[in-house]
Amino acid sequence: MLFNTPLRIFLFVSAALFTLHLGAETRRDNAAVRHRILAVVSTSAETTQVRQESHEQQSSAQKPALPSDATAYVREVIHNELEMDARDHSHWRYRAHREDDKSNYDRDIIETKDGEIGRTLLLYGRPLSAEQQQQDQARMQKLVTDASEQAKRTRREKADSEKAEQMFKAIPDAFIFKYDGIEKGLVRLSFFPNPNYDPPTRELRVFRSLSGKMWIDPNQKHVVSIEGQLFQDVTFGWGILARLYKGGTFVVNRREVGPGHWEMVSLNVNMSGHAMLFKNIAVKERQTQTEFRRVPDNLSMTEAYHMLQKDSPVSANNQPVPAVSHR
Repeated sequence: MLFNTPLRIFLFVSAALFTLHLGAETRRDNAAVRHRILAVVSTSAETTQVRQESHEQQSSAQKPALPSDATAYVREVIHNELEMDARDHSHWRYRAHREDDKSNYDRDIIETKDGEIGRTLLLYGRPLSAEQQQQDQARMQKLVTDASEQAKRTRREKADSEKAEQMFKAIPDAFIFKYDGIEKGLVRLSFFPNPNYDPPTRELRVFRSLSGKMWIDPNQKHVVSIEGQLFQDVTFGWGILARLYKGGTFVVNRREVGPGHWEMVSLNVNMSGHAMLFKNIAVKERQTQTEFRRVPDNLSMTEAYHMLQKDSPVSANNQPVPAVSHR
């Protein structure tokens, strides 16, 4: 399932970048995120915490030998991620926080065989008013009962999945990786564009201006963290249609939330640029995902909807406490 893997990372990042170069005025509401998402946290603090937790889990384990070619090693890890994803049909319930320049909310999200559904818990850190609760209820009911809405979501998720998988698979070809040491039990690598890579799509052209670092769990062969930065402007249509400015960054952290099951737990995107000549656009988004609990694999959208209705509304005095990671 796409969003149980690092593919989610590239869906979010590519969605942020693609929004800029298309000149879209609004961001798509990835409320299922989930659709997994991302308490706002300090980027540096979150990264340190994730790596420390992974180190504590691995400190007594013997580190496997690494291939001499770092890019080949990353290709092997990505292949492992894709294989694990293909075998993983589990569904999860979690709490997602998301904030950007247009919204700030917390949701209780449940994955199902029909897609995801989530109930809004907080808006800008406050419990929903009676009117807002009615609006949120209507949104969920439409998702459950409206066949056209379900079909639209299915088509969108399929397109997102294909786009994200394409970007993820392209990484070993688009970048050259170099070993950069061992940090708290994780293999740290630096990456920069492969000058011989010819991106086949507009989204993948961003890779030519992106460099950064990646941290990998060497025992389970999973990506733990990725940090990326645009080291030069990215232009579309010679800069007339759109331009992403140098200095834009993103940071992604993942954890093992259940045996063999990894999820993205935080995402921070900070990009800016302009589209269609004069329109300035900023993509500043922070997301966190916490409190992962597995639910039945065959759960339907309707059953998930009823599960969300059984829980009491959140008030200022009963807001959930973030769960401790399994790692």
